Amino acid sequence: MPRKRVEEETPPGAPLWSLTYGDFMSLLLCFFIMLFALSTIDVARFKEVISSIQGALGVLEGGPRVLNPSDIPVPKPPTQISPSGLVELKLAGLMKEIERQLIKEGNLSPDKVSFKIDERGLVITFLDAVFFDVGKANLKPGVFPILDALADALKDVKNSIRIEGHTCDLPIHTSQFPSNWELSAARAIAVLRYLVEEKGLPPERLMAVGYGEYRPLAPNVDEEHRQKNRRVEIVILRD
Repeated sequence: MPRKRVEEETPPGAPLWSLTYGDFMSLLLCFFIMLFALSTIDVARFKEVISSIQGALGVLEGGPRVLNPSDIPVPKPPTQISPSGLVELKLAGLMKEIERQLIKEGNLSPDKVSFKIDERGLVITFLDAVFFDVGKANLKPGVFPILDALADALKDVKNSIRIEGHTCDLPIHTSQFPSNWELSAARAIAVLRYLVEEKGLPPERLMAVGYGEYRPLAPNVDEEHRQKNRRVEIVILRD
């Protein structure tokens, strides 16, 4: 008589292997959550976690440690630009804008103007022949587009602006200008008055100074060097 096969009954519910798999996945999820939580280091809370782990492992205060709290890497704050560095960046950006305005809008030849940043601030240097005839302090008619472009670039600048007149060492003795002091000051004032009266720049931010021949850029040994010394400088002060 053939033996009757006894069919094994499958226990109800999920397969047994899925329980182990589910526990493993839960532990793995918790592990990654912990990693994510530690990715942004909160030093105070991280020290608490380390102390808890040390206590759970039975590590005494004076014994070997899992991690010394003093060894915990503290994220460095992002590099900050100093106030003086911000001033330099501002002046450099302003220099680029004024250079573009003068050359493009004012049709000024690049060899007639120069730019630099020094301890005073941003210095824009014009050869005197751009603005004035020899021995004169009246603005040339052709200089107005240049001054208009300069005024447009300066209208939003909040810094004080000093206009400096400079001459070479050749003496001048006229009824209008007894010395280079008067000539250099009159030229600086002529530029200032145009910027204020014609272009509306605030007068409280502008000043005019005449230095005569006493602040040369080059030795007054020949005409080429004297041309460099006869100049008008627009100084945007660091304040």
